[in-house]
Amino acid sequence: MQFTVSSGASTPPGFYAASFLGCEETEPHPEYGRGVRFKFRIAGGEHEGSQASVICSLEKPPSPRNRLGRVLGGLAGAPVAPGMTISVDQYIGRNFLISVQQVGSGQGTRIETIVPSPA
Repeated sequence: MQFTVSSGASTPPGFYAASFLGCEETEPHPEYGRGVRFKFRIAGGEHEGSQASVICSLEKPPSPRNRLGRVLGGLAGAPVAPGMTISVDQYIGRNFLISVQQVGSGQGTRIETIVPSPA
């Protein structure tokens, strides 16, 4: 059995083709409460196979004005609207273009933008 040691660093800022792996609830954060992590695997290039993610709060319902609503809209390929129901399971394995940005000073990176990959 062999193992390759990684740097442990997050995916660097940039634009990537990625496939959606799904989401999972996170441990409650003392300040932001319950959350969900949306995970993507980079497909191609120098960082192929690495993962990028974004955590959204579950304390408020999704809306066009919060991160959860923007992530769901990115998966769906259209802004969210009141009354809309989105099942993220239907997007698992689909390809997207993601923008990864630096978070604060030395705090890692997170996905900021998600758009469906052109066919």
